[in-house]
Amino acid sequence: MSGPAIPAASAPTVGRSGQPTLRDRLAGWSPELRQSVRTLVSVLLAYLAAHALHLREPYWALVTAVIVTQARISSTIEAGRDQIVGTLIGAAVGAVAIALQLAGLPRVPVFAVLMVPIAILGAFKPNLRLAGVALVVTFLFPSEGGPFDRPVDRVLAILVGAAVSLLVSYVVFRTRARAQAFEAAAAMLAALDATRTQVLAAAIEPSVLERLNDGSGDALKALVAAIAEARRERLTALDQHEPLMLRLVPMLRRLQSDMLFVARAVHETEDAVPGPALAPVSAAIGTVLQALVGAMRQEALQRAHQADQALVEVAQLQEALATLGDRAGPLPRFTLEMLSRDLADIATALRPENNDRTP
Repeated sequence: MSGPAIPAASAPTVGRSGQPTLRDRLAGWSPELRQSVRTLVSVLLAYLAAHALHLREPYWALVTAVIVTQARISSTIEAGRDQIVGTLIGAAVGAVAIALQLAGLPRVPVFAVLMVPIAILGAFKPNLRLAGVALVVTFLFPSEGGPFDRPVDRVLAILVGAAVSLLVSYVVFRTRARAQAFEAAAAMLAALDATRTQVLAAAIEPSVLERLNDGSGDALKALVAAIAEARRERLTALDQHEPLMLRLVPMLRRLQSDMLFVARAVHETEDAVPGPALAPVSAAIGTVLQALVGAMRQEALQRAHQADQALVEVAQLQEALATLGDRAGPLPRFTLEMLSRDLADIATALRPENNDRTP
């Protein structure tokens, strides 16, 4: 009984000298190159937009584009929000400072007094520290035109830079959140398989089990983050397009709990069978997990997977459990059957009729 072949990473291309080729090096730098291109496009478009709007200080749009353009859309949205809110606060306070100065109050005391609440705000909300910069720029820097032209121009430039950065993040080399989600699911299943080899082979130290559980937990966090990013990438509801992806988190969390229950049940039961007797069941669980890993990796790469292979392996697992009988003790047998049922649920969820999605 064997699961589907798992795509292996392609070997690096080497030149005649045995060294990696330029193409191979560039492929290894892919995330950095993509982010570099996004940043350069954002700066160029921000420059063009600022000049098209005849802003007096177009460089602030460029500065905003550099700061706001992030590798992830969610990070770009957060950075843009912080830039806009901080600028609006600072520009509003700067406008108040200008009005007080026009009323005859001295420049430096006005700035000192109004800087106090901005400093307190920055201490409690570090993401809004730009408000202090905006106050300095709008009030202390000399400007041409009317006294309130600088706050207005500054806000417009920030809005242009943030809007351009968001547009570029959606259009230019958009992050592959969907692929990252299924890759994280595959990584978690592989981590659970590593835990399985330890749990069902011999007595396992609590510290080792905790470390293995942390590995699967990190993969689960990566999956949750990728799903959150996928929600930001799509303007429509994600459950209409990727129902399987949304079901992964609760199903994999149950598997993680099942593996812990199995570990405790097997190694806390005095009459539990030794490792060799559990070997067929362990191998069957491993084969199911590897089939699921292969399906997740196929989904990440091709948006398709081998649907029924995992179900075939689940049937083999159930046969192995039936052969084991009660030799493992009632509690280990119960936890192993619970793990088998949850594996079957994931395998069933992979079937196309349970994973209908709109394009």
